[in-house]
Amino acid sequence: MAFSYWESNAWLEDLDLMVVGAGIVGLSAALRAREIHPSWRIVVVDADPLGGGGSSRNAGFSCFGSTTELQQDRQALGDQDALDLVRKRWQGLQHLRSTFGDSTLGHHVCGSVELFPRTGSESLPSAQELADLNRWIEPATGVPNTFTQIHQHSLPHLRSESGDAAIFSRLEGLLDTGKMNRAFKALVHARGIDVLTGIRVEAINVMADSCELQISTLSRGATSVTASRLVVATNALSAGLIPELDVQPAVNHVLLTDRIPEFNFPHAVHIDAGYVYARPIENRMLIGGGRHWGLDEAATCSRLQTLMHELWPATQTAPIAYQWSGQLGIGKDRSPIVKKIASNAVAAVRLGGMGVAIGMEVGQLAVEKLTMD
Repeated sequence: MAFSYWESNAWLEDLDLMVVGAGIVGLSAALRAREIHPSWRIVVVDADPLGGGGSSRNAGFSCFGSTTELQQDRQALGDQDALDLVRKRWQGLQHLRSTFGDSTLGHHVCGSVELFPRTGSESLPSAQELADLNRWIEPATGVPNTFTQIHQHSLPHLRSESGDAAIFSRLEGLLDTGKMNRAFKALVHARGIDVLTGIRVEAINVMADSCELQISTLSRGATSVTASRLVVATNALSAGLIPELDVQPAVNHVLLTDRIPEFNFPHAVHIDAGYVYARPIENRMLIGGGRHWGLDEAATCSRLQTLMHELWPATQTAPIAYQWSGQLGIGKDRSPIVKKIASNAVAAVRLGGMGVAIGMEVGQLAVEKLTMD
């Protein structure tokens, strides 16, 4: 069943730009295109019925990296490229906050702690390593002691033994992922940009003067649409459309407890170089990640729950109220890919689990590369 004349005429014809992917990157690309070209006809499509993909299924961290995660970035990228990347994360978070405001985002700077459980994969950085990391990151964050060592027993509700230490960063925070996505969609709508969900792009054919996309929908079958320009912002799923990209999907599983009376852990939590993360939501506890364990879904979720019970004993009697999974785009390192695949098409993918921090910057850079290079 094809699209009607009205549907085609209103949304799918004479497109100056089509953006594939209605997450942070895709919507930011559309907004930047509207700024540069106010008269363009812009449409964003997304296969997910709600739109957003990983952008609506993440844990809501406004973070730029734990100490062990940043150490890995430095080893993989070198000091200068890793610093440029963390600077983009930091600036991206400030851009997100200034665009929408903390209240709209449900954002608060609560600080983060990096924990080193005995079953974890990482070791507490030495005093020398911590000093070196603070020296290295200061040009990005603008403060002399981004990270400090604290006594773990000072953290409420957290099981610890005498002498256990953690790393604290006062700069990181948490936000409400649902509020963030609603804010993005409201702004896009206000700028006259259409977002069409439930439309899956099956293949793209980029030509000299246009881009043809083969699409499918649940109720209207398969057809094709054409746009003058294209931004592919499907992150983890991009290799299915552009096989030469170094990006693969990785699944993170997330658990969230029911409400726990008088439970109020105040900080975001990093474990195992960011591969495991935890946070409070009201008086619930969320824990997620674990893809580095190489386990199936059931075993990963069981291990996450066991770890949560060990660290926060109050969670042991709380049932799991929500359980979901989300895909992130990974590759040889955590740096994003913003690459022209033709003169009129750009891919903006591989957020490396840092989409909240760098999504806006990546989306805007994609459009600038498309229209200004």
